[in-house]
Amino acid sequence: MSGHVITRSALAREACSAARRVPARHGRAFGWFQGISHMLRVIEERRILATLDDRMLSDVGLNRLEVEREIARAPWDLDRRG
Repeated sequence: MSGHVITRSALAREACSAARRVPARHGRAFGWFQGISHMLRVIEERRILATLDDRMLSDVGLNRLEVEREIARAPWDLDRRG
């Protein structure tokens, strides 16, 4: 898997870009949009985690069991588990 480059999906990239363009005066709507944007980033990060091999996971201090638990979580389950 060396040389394998994983980029953000177009959907997550567009959501992040759109979040920066929303004026601050939109208050609650902006907060809601930020929440959706964050959820899309987490989904993408979990998808990337699922593609890493055991050597790569050990490089970042994770093991396969931790990754399996993380990717099994619901998209809206965003809190950190310790």
